[in-house]
Amino acid sequence: MIEKKYHSPQKIILDYVSSLIKPDAKVLEIGPGFEPFEKATHFCGWTNEEGSRLKNYTKANVSEDKLPYADKEFDFVYLRHVIEDLWNPIHCLNEISRVAKEGWIETPSPLCEMTKGVDGQENFDASWRGYAHHRYIVWNDNETLKILPKFPMVDFYTNFNQIEMVKILKTPYNWGTYYHFKDKVNYKLLQMGREADFTFMDFSYNELIQNAIKDGYNQNLKTLEKIKLVFND
Repeated sequence: MIEKKYHSPQKIILDYVSSLIKPDAKVLEIGPGFEPFEKATHFCGWTNEEGSRLKNYTKANVSEDKLPYADKEFDFVYLRHVIEDLWNPIHCLNEISRVAKEGWIETPSPLCEMTKGVDGQENFDASWRGYAHHRYIVWNDNETLKILPKFPMVDFYTNFNQIEMVKILKTPYNWGTYYHFKDKVNYKLLQMGREADFTFMDFSYNELIQNAIKDGYNQNLKTLEKIKLVFND
């Protein structure tokens, strides 16, 4: 059972991201939700409710709309728990690269997405893996954002050591994937079909998720070490 859940932003991460932003920077947050980024000067989302609470808010469908901003209009863009929800994250990432000079993307980690009891239910035998409504598993692999469709089969077909994963998730920073970019987002969408990256028949999808958990975890260790070094200096 997961004793404590870490859905909200972590202070040390927020402090680090804030340290990347100059005082007079023009900052866009996409998908602010109920915990908007304090450094953001402008917001973009897809609900009227957000717009009723926030100034400089623009409504847009970031899966298909061209963002209503000029090329490199923003010094920094911030997205947290957005990419994994979208039906077309690639369009959004391309638009982010177009409108921003630099940015920070944060998603749930593959470890988080593959652990039962993260989103609502606690019983390992009854609950689903990760967040039930998410479409993609996302991780940072050597400064490339890897994006893998999260098919319903992950709840039944893949095998992982749930007890060990819950232990690792006791550390709040292991709940996230962290990605800092300059100029453009480097990404790779992993997919089935022609020139596929995986298939179900030879179980490579399962293997790919195993590697995502390992590679994402190792990259997070590097990111957190960098953050500690920055603040120690």
